[in-house]
Amino acid sequence: MEKNKLSFFKKIRMSIFDFDGYQDLAAEKISRTVGYIILLMLIFSIVISFVLTYQFFQLIDQTKNYINNEIAEINYENYEITVIPTNGEEVTEIDVNGLLNAKIIINTQTTDEEKIQESIEEIKKQNNGILFLKDRIIIKNEVFTDLIEYSYQSISEEYNINKIDKQEIINMLSGQNLYIFLVTFFVAMLIYMFIIYVSSMLIDIFLLAILAYIVARIAGLRLKYSAIYNIATYSLTLSILLNIIYFVINRFTGFTIEYFRIMYIAIASIYIIASILMIKSDVIKKQYELNKIIEEQERVKQELKRQEEEKREKEEQEQREREREKERQKEKQKKKREEEKNKEGKMGKEPEGDNA
Repeated sequence: MEKNKLSFFKKIRMSIFDFDGYQDLAAEKISRTVGYIILLMLIFSIVISFVLTYQFFQLIDQTKNYINNEIAEINYENYEITVIPTNGEEVTEIDVNGLLNAKIIINTQTTDEEKIQESIEEIKKQNNGILFLKDRIIIKNEVFTDLIEYSYQSISEEYNINKIDKQEIINMLSGQNLYIFLVTFFVAMLIYMFIIYVSSMLIDIFLLAILAYIVARIAGLRLKYSAIYNIATYSLTLSILLNIIYFVINRFTGFTIEYFRIMYIAIASIYIIASILMIKSDVIKKQYELNKIIEEQERVKQELKRQEEEKREKEEQEQREREREKERQKEKQKKKREEEKNKEGKMGKEPEGDNA
């Protein structure tokens, strides 16, 4: 039976530090377990989105400073952009590996297809990158295999941008516009990350539920599917928290763990195996206690039966004593009546003797 409702933070503590508590967690309703993992993933997505937004803010600030100091002129008109660096170079490469592990290439002063193709090939080599050409922008993202390309004409028509210069760009990256842009970026990243990580989490839970089912059958336990799902879900708690910590450290320091994904699943698997074995141990313990209770009940039953028999024998003995007493009383009364009768007989004969 389901016990008292557990709070969110108590569930976190139990799922990390209390293997015995998994029996209570397994008994939770599916709806409450789903609510738990959604809330945990929401916290995870908020932390990640906050970190990415902070780094995006740093990138904007760096970009603004770069435009101020390194760019002599920016001019966008008739769906074409021209960026002229202060050093006069035709192609400019900017490394932002410290923030986004990416490279930005500016090649807006040439229409030579060979040079344009060289810049495109350079972007392809990067994990993440942005290429600004005269008439379009090309984005490389490590998540996608193909390049993403947008023409300035499509961007202009969508956002109603006809003409822009260096000062307008700096103004866009400053003041109230910047805060609105950052809030919009944070909300967009939060929704995107939440959807991506919840989808990934559902796959992890499914795979871990299969493992939990196999371990339970090997251990000789026939658990409900809801209990198996709950165990698989709560086993991911520590892995998710470690993933948050690892993400923050990785984004700010670049520190990486090569097999973190394997460790992520391994930790959850260990929790599943340990919790099911603890449940099995608890079941054996309860079965032993139940057998002891049954034995004690049988002993008490036999004792009560013995006492009942003694009581019945005693009552029968008392009944026999009462009957014998009644018989004795009858005998006494009979003798008494006979004595009285004899006495009356003697008294009746004495006058006749006197007359004679």
